Amino acid sequence: MLSNYVKEKEKVKEEIKGLFANLVHSNEVLNNSIKECNKLKFEEAKSYTMNVATKINDIDNYIIRILALYSPEARELRRFVAYLKITSAIVRINSNTKSFIKGFLEVCDNLDNHLITEYIVPLHTSALNALKLTNEMIDIDEEDELQDKFNEIVVEEHKTDDLNSLIEEKILNLDEEFVVINKLLKTIRKIEKIADRTREIANLLLYYKVGGQLSNV
Repeated sequence: MLSNYVKEKEKVKEEIKGLFANLVHSNEVLNNSIKECNKLKFEEAKSYTMNVATKINDIDNYIIRILALYSPEARELRRFVAYLKITSAIVRINSNTKSFIKGFLEVCDNLDNHLITEYIVPLHTSALNALKLTNEMIDIDEEDELQDKFNEIVVEEHKTDDLNSLIEEKILNLDEEFVVINKLLKTIRKIEKIADRTREIANLLLYYKVGGQLSNV
């Protein structure tokens, strides 16, 4: 029979996995809807982002309770320190996803189809790939496999940086009012921020499962 500590530890992990899986699913729906600016699909994607802050608050309080009751040491303490940072990153990814949904629906009619197809979709696809890889990483414990996944996530995150720079250049050359240009830039940057926070979570997973120092977090 599993001890209470193991059960509670696994409960925290499953709650985090559930929230992260919802973010992956939300962005999968978005990725399939960006080209058409499908408002119904965007609303579906938004439904997976609701009440996340409340759920995260419950998880954080549960983690603090576990720390108080069981006083875990070494690797287990790293786990819960990482979890507390991961929940914070999840809130930010969720917020960026919601902001992208709202912003893109406001500006998609001003975007050339070529810009969406050739730049914005690949940008979002790289962020989505990073999310999926990190989601897989949660259940991996073997060090080499973890490092391989992390390296793949870094590659996808770098792609978002490069694509975002290209898109910014294209947007700045559009024949639109400043208000529209500014809104476009802010909206597209939300995708890059999703990838940044995803890499942060991957780094935290690597830290608690392998050890070492927290870097780039």
